Formats: sequence, C-alpha cells, structure tokens
Amino acid sequence: MKFDPHIHSIYSCDSRSKPIDILIQAEKIGLDAIAISDHNEIKGSRIARSYGGSIIVVPSIEISSDKGHILGLGVDEIIPKGLSAVETVDRIHDAGGLAIVPHPFSYYRHGLFCNVDKNLGVDGVETKNARYIFGYSNKQAQTLAYNKRLATLGASDSHFIKSVGDAYTEVNTKGYDSVDGILKAIRHRRCKAVGHRTSNFLIAKEVFVKKVLRRYPKREE
Repeated sequence: MKFDPHIHSIYSCDSRSKPIDILIQAEKIGLDAIAISDHNEIKGSRIARSYGGSIIVVPSIEISSDKGHILGLGVDEIIPKGLSAVETVDRIHDAGGLAIVPHPFSYYRHGLFCNVDKNLGVDGVETKNARYIFGYSNKQAQTLAYNKRLATLGASDSHFIKSVGDAYTEVNTKGYDSVDGILKAIRHRRCKAVGHRTSNFLIAKEVFVKKVLRRYPKREE
C-alpha cells in the first residue's frame, strides 16, 4: 500500500488544503491511504474520515511537545501540547497509537532528536521527509532507524495540494488493508520510505501566497 502519513489541512495554521481536496488529490496520484496530521488538532482528520470513499484515512495528530514535534499515528483525540517528550509518547501509546518522529534532525522545524536522548521509546521516524531542504537530515534519520530498529517512514509533510504524496510509505499489510492493518505493519516495521523531495520553487511560491497574499480558504465549522 502507498500511505502518506503526514499531510496538513486548513486545520493547521500553516496549510491551505481542504480535507476533501486532499482526498481527491490522493486518489488522483494513486495513494491508497493518508493521515491528516494537523498541528495539535484532529478536526481535519475527522472530517476526512467522514467522507468515506476508496482512500483509507488513518487518524493522526502532530503534537508539539516541549522538545519537538511527535506524530500520534492512529490517535483520534487531542493530546495537549507542551508536555515532555516522554509524557507525549506515553499519551500516544495509551491512546493506542504509534509515536512517529517527523523531520527528527531538522533543528529549524522543531526536530525532536535535536533536543532529546535518542533512546526515547518511539515506534518510528521519518527517514524521507519531502520538505527537507538539505538531505543530511534524512540520512541522520536513516542511521538512527537502523541502529535503534525503528520503523522507517516516508511522508510528504504536505502543506499544499500539489505536494501530497511527494514522499510516502510503502506498507506491507499482508492483505489487511485497513487502519489496523497499516498500524500493525508499521509496528512490525513492514514498511519503507520512498518518493522524492518537494520542489523548493513550489514551496517558495506557496509561502508567498500564504505570508504575503494571505490567501486561506474558509474552514468548515
């Protein structure tokens, strides 16, 4: 299965993508599953799951711990921001989810492993994040995953529609194509990161639209 586990919707403060448009784009480019992992928010994820359709939507949230960002993959509840990294991971596990570290060595994007011990009990790391400007961060994540026997995930970290699926995770669910099947496969490291980096030109263009032109679509209430 082709699974993009880290996509931002308009319910993150820095994305212009509506959940329905994310689903349309995911189907268009041949993804099988996605997770809308908004910053400290689950509304976009819930809206996407309410539509149904052929794309599997895994519940998720990107939590701002006091030392960096952590994805709660499979989590359908708000976990408070600002907790310690250890407590955030514990809360994710208590909620039945997987603790995945996005952009783990990217210091300018709140990379967790720039600030905490590498023995933190997480389940996986992004070894191919499509929004990296410099490739060394991905290489550091690959080395960590190998040494600590962590699941390796690819993710677009998309903040605009055209970047959905630029990087993604190939997941071997052994035929159990469902939310539980995806989570189990990642838990057992039956996954690998694939894809490519998002164009820096497209990222710069999107930043101009958001920061200068201030164009954001209306949210559903």
